Amino acid sequence: MGSDGIYRKTEKGRTEVATRANKLGLRERTMLIMVDDKTTRRGLLEKNTHPTSEGILNDLLAGGYIETTPGTGDAPAEPPVAAAAPASAPAQPAVEVSVKSASSYACRALVAYLGPSADDLTVLVEKCKGLDELTERLQKCRDVIQAMAGRKKADEFWFSVSARLPKA
Repeated sequence: MGSDGIYRKTEKGRTEVATRANKLGLRERTMLIMVDDKTTRRGLLEKNTHPTSEGILNDLLAGGYIETTPGTGDAPAEPPVAAAAPASAPAQPAVEVSVKSASSYACRALVAYLGPSADDLTVLVEKCKGLDELTERLQKCRDVIQAMAGRKKADEFWFSVSARLPKA
């Protein structure tokens, strides 16, 4: 299959991410979460270099979980993360503030920063039952990102995810 379009989740794909209704496997689910409405086939395969990744993309397309839209070719994909907060009085981005929004964003960002090694973390984030548990888990995720990808990316992650967390 070509790489001339941008990949995006269909309604079926968004439902699967939210509910696990069709019980996709871990690698399929990870690839589905990586689809962000900005990345081409080539970009997705560069992010997830597992030998089965191309077949997984084909299966997700055939199963109706994702679709392609005419795009700009293989423009480099940008991670779904806001820029780091400036040192003085950061302005929070205008985003939905909810536990679900924070959880969804965190899973996308974890995959963007850590690739397939984020699978276990995304499962733990998705299992959180409340704001306190989610906040604690996200702080641990920030520490993992810092250890694996550096402080700047950890700060970007925390800035963006905390903007989505409701105030206690």
